[in-house]
Amino acid sequence: MVREIIKPVSEVYNLHIPKEYINKRVEILILPFSYNENDKNIEQNDDVLKKTSGILKNTNIDPLKWQEEIRDEWNK
Repeated sequence: MVREIIKPVSEVYNLHIPKEYINKRVEILILPFSYNENDKNIEQNDDVLKKTSGILKNTNIDPLKWQEEIRDEWNK
């Protein structure tokens, strides 16, 4: 799953689609982000995202299997 919160500066935005979603049906939504928090906290969150994005890219995590395992833990 890919979720990205941005503040667009134009009407055009390029979106990277992960390889595992190629040739599959995907849903792309564009919604206004309405979260009552000041810009400073949003900037701090953006900074954390930039520092941590991609840290798991070299691991072989199957998102569906991972999701099933987490749900199994909830059912215990």
